[in-house]
Order: sequence, then structure tokens, then C-alpha cells
Amino acid sequence: MWWTNQKKLVSSAGLAVLALALALLSRKPCCWLAASAMALSTLGDGVLAGYPKLFSPVKNRLTKGGLIFFAAHILYILALITASGPDAASLLPHFWAPFSAFAAMTVLHGIVFYFRAASRPSLGFFSAAFFYLLAVSVHAGAAVCLFAQLGIRFLPNAVGAVLFFLSDAILLAHKYGFGKGKHVSDLIWFTYVPGQLCLILGFFLA
Repeated sequence: MWWTNQKKLVSSAGLAVLALALALLSRKPCCWLAASAMALSTLGDGVLAGYPKLFSPVKNRLTKGGLIFFAAHILYILALITASGPDAASLLPHFWAPFSAFAAMTVLHGIVFYFRAASRPSLGFFSAAFFYLLAVSVHAGAAVCLFAQLGIRFLPNAVGAVLFFLSDAILLAHKYGFGKGKHVSDLIWFTYVPGQLCLILGFFLA
């Protein structure tokens, strides 16, 4: 397995530092929101790896990490709204088509991976995972919407959000019992890191 916990945390922390540096350079509100989202993501990565000890009373690391990443996606969505400026309200009717596509993939994901698992996790875990991936669908749908309506300057954001969705979908499928191979973690991180990098650079370049 190429992505050890140490490499994961170093990569995540490096992305957080890069996001902060780009926010300081650009001084754009959307970049500050993206930097905050990346900082939360780094905290989430630490929690999934077992740090910090402050969160130890909550036993399920994925639950703790999921809540933190949910907050990070909210910040990324706010960053997209901020970056779109006065066009934000007029883009809402165009949002539903890409969001519906990702929502449909979320439903299909649950059917294929949860309901076909040999040993299913609890229904409570599935419900939380489903609604989390649905929130990621909002982020991905919004990013694709901005790219489709406002042009190529939002392409990195769209690519990053789609990769983030893919990374989380692979992670949850693995937690449902699919993909037992040792390279699953590598696949998750080979989509997650480029996804975060695209998001950070996207807001800086937009």
C-alpha cells in the first residue's frame, strides 16, 4: 500500500498550507473559504487516522471524519456561490440537472454496494453515509453547473468536486465490504489528493 497514514497526513497538511498561501496571495473571499474547507479536511484526515485524541470519546472514526468533511463541503459550496458573484441566483435553475445526475449515482451506489453486501453495516450507518454522499452530490452538482454556465475558468473546480465525489464513493463502497484489496486506499487517495488540489487551484484561478 503506497499511501501510509504518514504520507496521507503530510499530503493533507501540505494542501492546507498551499490553500492558505493562495488565499493570502489572492485575498479573495472564495479562496479564504476554500482554505478553511481544506483546513477542515486536514482535520478530518487526522481524525480518520486516529488523531487528535480530543475526539476519542466518539468511537467510530468514520462518523467523526464524516461530520468534519460534511462541514468542509458546506464551505466549498459557499466558496462556489461567492466565486460566482452576482450570477449565483440566476444559476439555480441550471443546478438541478447536474445535481440530479449525482443524486442518481448516490442512489445507485447504495443499491449496488450496500444492499448487495454480504455483511451489511447498520441501517443507521447507511443512512448517515447516504445523506453524506448526497451532500457531496450538491457540491459536485454546483461545481459542474458553474463550469457549464460560466465557462472554462471553473473547470478545475468541476474536476476537483467530481474526483472528491468519486473518492468518497470508493471509500463508502469499501466500508460496505467491497474492494478488500490492499490497493483500495491508494485508489481513494489517488482521487482525493488531485481533487483537493483542483479545488484549491480552481478558486485561485477563477
